[in-house]
This record gives sequence, C-alpha cells and structure tokens, in this order.
Amino acid sequence: MIKKILLLALVIILAVGLFSSFAHGVSLKLLGLTIDTKSYTDIAKMSQELVNKKNTLENKNTVEYPQAITRQQAAQSSFRINKSAYDELALKASPSDIRKANQKEEYLLDYLWMKIGTYANISDVKVLITPKQEESRIYFDVSGQYIAVINFIYDLENDEDLAFNIDNMVMQGGSSDAVTNASFFVANVNVVTASSDNI
Repeated sequence: MIKKILLLALVIILAVGLFSSFAHGVSLKLLGLTIDTKSYTDIAKMSQELVNKKNTLENKNTVEYPQAITRQQAAQSSFRINKSAYDELALKASPSDIRKANQKEEYLLDYLWMKIGTYANISDVKVLITPKQEESRIYFDVSGQYIAVINFIYDLENDEDLAFNIDNMVMQGGSSDAVTNASFFVANVNVVTASSDNI
C-alpha cells in the first residue's frame, strides 16, 4: 500500500514538473546534453510571429508586387508614347528648335532639396545627391526596400517640373526584405549653388 502511495506521489510530482516546464519553459541537463523547452507563452508568441511574417509576405506578393508591376508597365507605356512623340518632333524640328531642346536645365539647390526630399520621405528611402557641374549631371545613390526604391525612381522621373531623364541605372539587391541600392544620373542639368558639390 505504501509503495502504491509513493508511486502515485512520484507520478504526480513528475506530472506537475512536466506541466510546469510546459507552462514556463526550463533548461534540463541530461547525460551531458542540454535540453531547452519552450513555455506555452513562448510557443504562442513564436507562432504569432510566423503568422505575422506570413501575412506580410502575402501582402507583398498580392498587393505590393502587383502595384509595382502596374507602375512599371505604366512607366513603359508612357516611355513608348513619349519616345514616339519625340521621334515625330525630331523629324519636324528646325535647327533652332533642336538648339533650344539641348539647352541645359538649371535648378536651385533649395528647390531640388524640397522636391527630391519630399519623394524620398514619401517612399522612405535614403538618397545621396552629387551634382557635377563640369559634367552637367546630378548623380544619385538611393537605398531602401525594393518597392520603395522603385517608387522613388518612378516619382522622380515622372515629375513634370523636374523633367529628369534617368540614365545609367544600376540596382543591387532586390529581394523583398533586403536593402536595395540603386545608382543613376540625370544629364544636361546645372545646380545653382554658391558652394559644395554635395547636397
């Protein structure tokens, strides 16, 4: 009888210990091996994190990616239309029209700060701008999430007031979570500033 009571007590102690380890998580050492058990709260938290990551990925796949594709297709369509209009104008242009078209655009430094900074803030990207007066170019280095970088470039190129034509674009990265870096330049522009080559 005493043996049965002791055995029952041992079983109860083991059951309480197992329940406690499941509820709170413990680290056990057995035969030189360390066994870490996660608590129910930890497991629930990890499960929720996985669900959140899955939802984020699904949103990128079903919402953000199609939006980026749509914007890219719109940009390509706009490029074709503008190129066709340009080709038609080039055939009809007089020498004076051509000289006027090849004039360099001038931009005030503060104006560029405002316009480009606004697009950078909206897209949540970091931008380094380097005007090179001797080349009549502005060099851009952009970093951020892939979709954000694409959106920034799209907004910049489609701003009618800036009328930038982006050349020599190079992108590195491109996965949805990794940082994407893009570099490019805009030609035939002068930045009106008293000093400094860096914005």
